[in-house]
Amino acid sequence: MNDNRLDLIEKNLKLKNIQEYEILFIDRMNYETIFLKTNSETEREVNDFEYIMRILTQKGDQTGIGVVKGNSFDSKEISKNIEVCELISKNNISSKYHFPEKKTPQDILIAEDKILKDPEGSKKVLSEELVTVVEEQKGVVPTFGRFRIHTQKKFLRNSNGLDVSALKTFFFIEFSLKAEKNGKLSEFWINQYFKEKSHLDFQSRVEKWAKLARDNLNAKPPKPSKKATVVFAPYELHKAIIPVVGFHASGQALSQNLSSYKLDEEVASEDISVADNGLLEGGLSTNPWDGEGTPHQNTEIIRNGIFQSRIFDEKYAILENTESTGNGIRGISGAVDNGVSNFQIYPGDITLEEMISNIKEGYIIEKFSWLNPEELSGFFGAEIRNGYYIKNGEFKNPIKLGNVSGNVLEMIKNCQHISKETEFIENSLLPYIAFSNLTVSF
Repeated sequence: MNDNRLDLIEKNLKLKNIQEYEILFIDRMNYETIFLKTNSETEREVNDFEYIMRILTQKGDQTGIGVVKGNSFDSKEISKNIEVCELISKNNISSKYHFPEKKTPQDILIAEDKILKDPEGSKKVLSEELVTVVEEQKGVVPTFGRFRIHTQKKFLRNSNGLDVSALKTFFFIEFSLKAEKNGKLSEFWINQYFKEKSHLDFQSRVEKWAKLARDNLNAKPPKPSKKATVVFAPYELHKAIIPVVGFHASGQALSQNLSSYKLDEEVASEDISVADNGLLEGGLSTNPWDGEGTPHQNTEIIRNGIFQSRIFDEKYAILENTESTGNGIRGISGAVDNGVSNFQIYPGDITLEEMISNIKEGYIIEKFSWLNPEELSGFFGAEIRNGYYIKNGEFKNPIKLGNVSGNVLEMIKNCQHISKETEFIENSLLPYIAFSNLTVSF
């Protein structure tokens, strides 16, 4: 796969005698249906493309990095962007850095042929299937919805001879379901990305959304507890675990002397094993290569509670005299961060039903109003939007409001149960996990 627009940018870079450069070009197509209730309100196709240019200026044992984004392929605009990027690189001096050398990534398939051949037809069929399932739900009324199919082409080239490309397809769902009873209103509104068509699973997914909307009409505030057992559903486990564990496992945290993790030391319950897997089948961030062109790989971070390996991008690999693990993640600005690709917690040996039956008193949280743990300290506090109170192994009543608080670094040491069931949540594959010694307040 090739794109002549990269040739145009590279030609201009060479004309200006730029020695060290990198070009990332992304070409996106979005096929979208927007629903008002269950009626198709808007159908649209959106083509969006951009390039991200990085230029290096070497100064002894330091390197300046310039980053500029553009979406015009007019030669004058490209030339102007190169001048700006070079100027930034001469002033933005930091630690030593160089672009990765050419390596051969694994040949993995991340696009579905049927979607590529007929994205508009696929969207029509799937949108109709989604609406049919929504209309079957009793006791709820849909208010708004959105369904998208994404196709994405990426090309990455640098002055070290690296030249890679990738073609990906994925999906997006957003839907709001409203329930009403005796003057009370409840709404469940969610949006999610999915890598595979098979992961959409409209029937069970929409049925669960409708149940949560209906049950919330009868929800009560949680019973306060300073040593509560709380089950995190995969959707919220994703938000809780990745920012904290991902940071402390990173080369960045090591280099800045901020990591709480030391190799071969216990950092979690012996039941918890974690991997960063950039090649995970079905992972939203699965790709042959990372944001710098380094081949993705599967890195074991924690095995049976013991910290095994760190994840590195090129910058922090150079600083720590090691190799990148393929964890250079492109941020919105176009700069590269050291972060997680796909985050995987391995399943346990009991079902979710068995897990619940083993809890004498506790809670399961399906959705918080927000959950943003502080990545360095691990502390969090989040308001409950959808959940259930568990008593003697049974769901007693829905709960909402109130607050769950704790510390992620300590929480993962207090794991009681891990379910066999796992679910893809964007760039993670996670089970349900029950944690002890959390605080539930109201």
